[in-house]
Amino acid sequence: MNTPATDKPGFFEDRHTHLPAGTGTLGMWLFLVALGILFASSLVAYLVIRLMTLNAVTDPLTGAVARQAGPALGSIHMPSGLWVSTTVMLASSYTIHLALRAIRQERQEVFRRCLTVTVALAAMFLLIQIPSLMTLLGEHTAYREQLRYEANLGLMPYGLVFFLIIVHALHLVGGVIPLGIVTHHAWRNRYDHESHNPVRYVAMYWHFLDVVWLCLFFGLLLIG
Repeated sequence: MNTPATDKPGFFEDRHTHLPAGTGTLGMWLFLVALGILFASSLVAYLVIRLMTLNAVTDPLTGAVARQAGPALGSIHMPSGLWVSTTVMLASSYTIHLALRAIRQERQEVFRRCLTVTVALAAMFLLIQIPSLMTLLGEHTAYREQLRYEANLGLMPYGLVFFLIIVHALHLVGGVIPLGIVTHHAWRNRYDHESHNPVRYVAMYWHFLDVVWLCLFFGLLLIG
């Protein structure tokens, strides 16, 4: 059996043995809940404002159009690359689940291989996401121009989508970097079936990213 190296302990190793059992997991859940609230509130705000712009607003006295209607639901199309990236994200969530299960069973080779595949899928997800999200933002730029006479309503949906994309990007960066560090430590035999909390935390966060992306993707798909 490979024994985790104990030299130079760091944040991604189980050095906080004095803490009560489950403390790290509870802290991770609280962190994910906080991030989830931030994301959910932004998505709901976009939904509300998007629905507000579906119909034109007319002056009750003159009948003149005070605000033209925005695009109908479903008229803003999701780039095809986002469908592909969704499949890649689901695959990476599955491989990191396999990695966590493998280390619990002390199957070191399978563990390292699954983590490496997860890193590769994460990189692929990023490469597909960047141009696709820029295309999606371009769709909303046209939406903003259609509502150019109403500066506030024209900018708010665009601004919220931009904010959602930025939050999503920061979530990804916050997941890819720890994933890479944990994978590096895995290849240095830092973890075994008794000591692998960092792997569990990264897996929890990656599953969270999966859920966040699915909510964002299908939310924009349904109300785009």
